[in-house]
Amino acid sequence: MRIAMVHSSFAVRGGAETYVRDLSGALIERGHQVQVFSRPSPHAEPADQPVRTRLADRLADRAGPLRKGFVHLGDVADATGLRPRDLAGFAPDAVHVHNWQGLGIRPIARIAQRYPTVHTVHDFAIADPGNALGNIGRSPALDRLLALRAARVARALRNVTLLYGSERTRDVMLRNVPATRDLDQRVVLLSLPVPAGRRALPPGDRATFLYLGALAEHKGVGDLLRSWTTSPLREHGTLLLGGDGPLRADAEAAAAAFPSVHYLGYLGESGKQAAFRRAGWLLFPSTWPETYGLVCAEALVAGRPIVASKIAEPVMASPGSRLLFDGPGELRHRLEQAASLPDAEYAALTASALGDGERLAWDKHVDAVLAAYLAAASPRPEAVVR
Repeated sequence: MRIAMVHSSFAVRGGAETYVRDLSGALIERGHQVQVFSRPSPHAEPADQPVRTRLADRLADRAGPLRKGFVHLGDVADATGLRPRDLAGFAPDAVHVHNWQGLGIRPIARIAQRYPTVHTVHDFAIADPGNALGNIGRSPALDRLLALRAARVARALRNVTLLYGSERTRDVMLRNVPATRDLDQRVVLLSLPVPAGRRALPPGDRATFLYLGALAEHKGVGDLLRSWTTSPLREHGTLLLGGDGPLRADAEAAAAAFPSVHYLGYLGESGKQAAFRRAGWLLFPSTWPETYGLVCAEALVAGRPIVASKIAEPVMASPGSRLLFDGPGELRHRLEQAASLPDAEYAALTASALGDGERLAWDKHVDAVLAAYLAAASPRPEAVVR
């Protein structure tokens, strides 16, 4: 098959971006042809096909404090930038859309009229332009505006097959955007390829905790740093921070002030392997309902139990593989409890994590994605995008 991967930007190297690269590589290894289409960005690759800058973004660059408004308006109203004819030279048999924010939903709707199209739902952007459902419930007027926006986005996706990484993600979307109930959709449990060197590692130090991901407030990094630096763990534990983002300076400042905090920067494969070997736990303190959390899957494959916020409970982890906390007030207590667990309890958590990790089969996931491409290519009624 000829498969077009459409992703808004590789400005960061987060879970969705890593997934696009991993899936593309797996499909190429199976003999398929893959072309990535994306806006120019710092971590783009030479073979990526660049997408033109849309009108909304050009206006946003000159809009000052109104910039974000132009960007969000562009997501639902701007049809410029990505065009169906941009894909015509590649002539894909299937189009796989990942993050469409920054490309706009109308271009995706037009592409779906011409090519069989699936969309992996990496976040909740269909319901909330902030991705994290944080705007919903703030005021009745805002809720009405968000509902109108969500209904418009859902209509634009009527020719697209939605792929949800978990049943929970699908259920959250159905509650917040009832119109998605009428869309073609399926649950394709997410997975990722993990090198042999990071599989089933020997137990780590239970007083050593690893955070791996974007250094951002909504990921709970601020709460984590505040909890750690006010806990006795700052004297006898170890906090490893891997990643980059807006709170990088905070992470570096904490590392400078407390010998127990180690900022590792953005980690490649060798760095990840070394970090997972040292750590006894993965930290997942996100403050919003994550759709999946690929880093949690990596931890389970390695045999590392997870300390996670309840709102972001990792869907692939069974109850015996994680400890949950409810809000930043409980985070410090849960960290201290985890570091002092009896040997037998920690061994049971590790064994459960390994069992969960064994069920995350990457090859089966790629098979399911290919099946979704074929299903999307089956005949559908014609639709008109207005």
